[in-house]
Amino acid sequence: MSASVVVSALFPVMLVILLAFLARRVGLVSDAHVAGVERVTYVVFFPALLFSNLASADFEDPAVWTLALLLAGLQLLMGFASWVLFIRSGLDGPSATSAFQGANRFNSYVVLALIFAVYGTDGVQAITVPLALMIIIVNIFCVTMLARHGTPPEGTAAPSLWRSLATNPLIVACLLGLLVNPLRLDWPGPVDTVLDWFSTSAIALGLFAVGAGLTPISGKGSLFAIFMASGIKLLVKPAAFLALALLVALPIDLAAIGLMATMVPSATSSYILARQLGGNAPLMAQIVTVGTMLSALTVTGWFVLWPFLT
Repeated sequence: MSASVVVSALFPVMLVILLAFLARRVGLVSDAHVAGVERVTYVVFFPALLFSNLASADFEDPAVWTLALLLAGLQLLMGFASWVLFIRSGLDGPSATSAFQGANRFNSYVVLALIFAVYGTDGVQAITVPLALMIIIVNIFCVTMLARHGTPPEGTAAPSLWRSLATNPLIVACLLGLLVNPLRLDWPGPVDTVLDWFSTSAIALGLFAVGAGLTPISGKGSLFAIFMASGIKLLVKPAAFLALALLVALPIDLAAIGLMATMVPSATSSYILARQLGGNAPLMAQIVTVGTMLSALTVTGWFVLWPFLT
């Protein structure tokens, strides 16, 4: 990928995030507005994108399945390894869950925005199945981690693990899309249009939610948790994926798509999950903010290094 491709892919993503951050800081949008955007994107627009792409995905390309298995396997491996690392690190339970989320959750909106900028709709279609598997795995990991080591707010009971998984809109959308896919349904015009509108809105609103959800760095929290989680997410995971991709001789375009899926920062929805299920929410906010800021450097670095790595 050339320098011009790097700029065209990364600059719009970071610009939307920055504008959203500034809009919230100067008061153009309130906390309630941000919460509304996050919620509607999480439960409506992004599930619609996942469902519509999975419902029409072509499962016959073996290279896409290789990419999916590599990313899913890496998600499992990193999940188990980081679980052991943070639980044995001396962090208290809620802080360990936030560090774990920071190292394992990924911002799907940034993933899709980068891939769309470089490869267009074909790239988004290629990452849909791998992304669905990653989303299912990471949500099972994070909800389980929080159920075991989180501390629910006083006066509230810990939610049922199975209920949390069964009602997760991203998991539900992925499973429905996979179930509908074999039927090869030809959606009526209005339904197809609505799905297209919602899918198109998901990336823009998702990026806006990322920027608006960032918090000023206050210096609170564990530096170990913040920088260890960010290092795993932004450096170790993409490096491990590249090693695996080269090992199995994954096609160059799919290797680039997979790299983009692994080099993005943690999702701002991690904060919501931490707050609801008993994680250390302030620490989670710091991990997401620092990771997002550092990603401007690391994502650029991976793009610049790409020609020398392939």
